[in-house]
Amino acid sequence: MNRVEALKALVEAELPIAQGIARMSQFAWDSEEYLAVLTPENLGRVLTLFSEGSITELDVEDWANALECRDDLALSEPAVSKVLYELANPLLTHALSAERAHHLLCVVKSLG
Repeated sequence: MNRVEALKALVEAELPIAQGIARMSQFAWDSEEYLAVLTPENLGRVLTLFSEGSITELDVEDWANALECRDDLALSEPAVSKVLYELANPLLTHALSAERAHHLLCVVKSLG
């Protein structure tokens, strides 16, 4: 799997989160160009997986931390950045709970 494929798989949460993060760890964060775009739909997928119990709040936090601040990842709009920041930093923002996930799902659905 090359860098673009690995990044897209992580963004789209196609693999188990830990596996996606491990694959990306072999590539640098720095890049001269965007290789993938994080969209409201991507955020919605991860929040839905959490709401269904398929992944934990720690998985969501790890996923968001693995994507936050990457130079090779574009964010489709400013609101995506805000939600990603919240998911990556629950101690500074809001702890992820079923209620918070529902709220954030409503936010990202309104963007798409």
